[in-house]
Parts: sequence; C-alpha cells; structure tokens
Amino acid sequence: MLSLPSQLLLRNTDIFENGKWAIVNPSDAAIFDELRGPSMDITGLHQFHDIYFQSENTSKFLQVFAASFGIDDLKDKQQLDGAVIFLPKAKQHLEMLIANMTDLVKVGGKLLIVGENKAGIKSVGKLLARLGSTVNKIDGAKHCGLISVEIETPNKSAFEIKQFGVIRKYLVNDQELKVFSLPGVFGHKQFDPGTQLLLAQFEPRCVKLVNMKGQVLDFACGTGIIGTYFAKLNAKVKVTMSDVSALAIYCSKQTLELNAVEGKVIASDGMKQVEGYFDHVVSNPPFHTGIRNDYSITQQFIAQAHKQTRPRGTLDIVANKFLPYSEVMSGLYFRSKTLVSTNKYNIYEAAK
Repeated sequence: MLSLPSQLLLRNTDIFENGKWAIVNPSDAAIFDELRGPSMDITGLHQFHDIYFQSENTSKFLQVFAASFGIDDLKDKQQLDGAVIFLPKAKQHLEMLIANMTDLVKVGGKLLIVGENKAGIKSVGKLLARLGSTVNKIDGAKHCGLISVEIETPNKSAFEIKQFGVIRKYLVNDQELKVFSLPGVFGHKQFDPGTQLLLAQFEPRCVKLVNMKGQVLDFACGTGIIGTYFAKLNAKVKVTMSDVSALAIYCSKQTLELNAVEGKVIASDGMKQVEGYFDHVVSNPPFHTGIRNDYSITQQFIAQAHKQTRPRGTLDIVANKFLPYSEVMSGLYFRSKTLVSTNKYNIYEAAK
C-alpha cells in the first residue's frame, strides 16, 4: 500500500498535467506507476537508493540518484515548472532541498511539500514564505498536508551542497579525525555516543585492532567516521563503506579525503549492492525508516553480513539496549557475545 503522503498527492494528480515536474525523495516507487497521464513530464529525484532502484526498474520516467541535483540532471536540461518534495525527517534537510529545488524550478513555478502532520508538515509554510507571497494549503487528509508556494524569489547564488556541510574535529581514542556531515545524515554535527562506544573497543594498540587485516565493511556508514578510523589506523585493511543515502555517500567521501586515506564508498539498499566477502564488518546500523522504527533493516543486514563474511571473520555492532539483535546473531554465528553493556547501548561481537 502507498504511504499516506503518496495517497494524498495522488488525489491531486491534475497538478502534473501541465509542464515539467520533479518528485523529490518519494516514499514509494509505485507512485510513478499511478501517474499515467499522456502529457505528464515527470522526473524522479532521489537521495535514497532503495526507492531510486525500484523506480528505475519500474517507471517510464527519468530517475536520478544523487546527493544534489543540477540542471544537467533534468530532461532536455531545462528548468522545471514545478517540484514536489516529500517531507524529510530533519528540518535542515528540508531547507537544503528547498534551496536545491529553487535553483531548478523557474520563477513563477510551483514548489510543493507533502508530508504527515506528525512529521511537521503544518510548519513548512514559514519556510516556503521566503520564496513567495502566495503560500497555500492545497489539500489535507489522511493526517497529511500538501502545501504550495509560487516562486517569486530565486536563489541569490547557485546552489552548492558543500555550503550546507559542516566539518568537525573529533578525538577518537586520542586520534584526531576530521568529519564532514550534512543535514539528514546520521551523525550530523555530532559524534554519536553509540559510535564512540563501538570504536572504543578498537583502541590503537589493542589486540583487536592490531590483528585486523583484509577487507573491512562499514555498513550504514553515515558520515564515514567508522570506516575512516580503520583506514587511518590500520594499513593492513581495505575499507568499503555502504549506505542507502546519497548524502551519506557524499559525506563519507569527503571525510576520507579530509583525513588523507582511501576507501571504497558505495550506495546500497541494505546489502543488496554490496559485493564480495569481508573479514570484518563493523556498524552502527539504523533502526528507522523515516520517522518509524524498523528493526528488519538490521536483522536482514546481520543475516546477509553472515553470508558475506569469510570463515573466522567477525561482526561488531552497537545497538540501543532495547533492540532484539542478540538472538539473531547467536542463531547465525559460531560465537556471539556482548562485549560491553551500558544503561543505553550494547556492543555485540560475533565470529563465523
């Protein structure tokens, strides 16, 4: 079944009947199949590889996967008459998307935001008012809203994603790392305490880190701090980082470059696009899809990581204490144990 914001948008398909449109970060690939009007000219703009991959394989419309979008990504390289942004979780992420779309939508064109009430759709009118005086609520139902503005004020300068990025220095086991982050990426402007606890198990001279060699996977890499730490401190490993988010991919590449180390960074829906076998898998895996808890992401990751771990290979993850991952790991791996337990987190280690 389509998400509630997608259902609301489909009540208003007439908006797509005229001109060139983009749908940004839709929550459902199937929405493109529902937009069948012969005159519809729509491009899907995606920052999440799972929906992009599904859309690319099923839709007749052009689909683009990137951290940011430029005129060259659009059909015929012409500005849009309108764009619809699916409301993201983070307000700063929305502000970044609005700035990006203001570059792509012509003056006089429409910018729409669709989302759930509990995700904050009622407050987006204030953001849109910066672009034009005509802000309207086009529709509201299913605990969702669809808000529109006619763009009167273009960007003063071309959109540049790096302007929204932040570089912070963190001490990781007394080793300084520079980390690049963007809104909407896990670890933005902070060194997550769960990640700190996980990396504390790999101090520079400890046996656990010294004995590591071969291929290392940092799954759900976010800003890239985990993979970059291993690449910087252990020359015997080759690091691969993966994430579903194009923004995370961008951040991880920047973080590697800032620390003058190398690693492979790939976009992947879970482990689906991750190829090869690994000697070590290290992760602070997600348990959210949008604003909802989704334990299946990590459960599927653990199962697939087991398949792609070499004999005697290891899996180390950090998880909130309430998450039910210990049983999943012990049911798959030869050996599984809890290394550290605090009042909030558990660090699990498993060996194949």
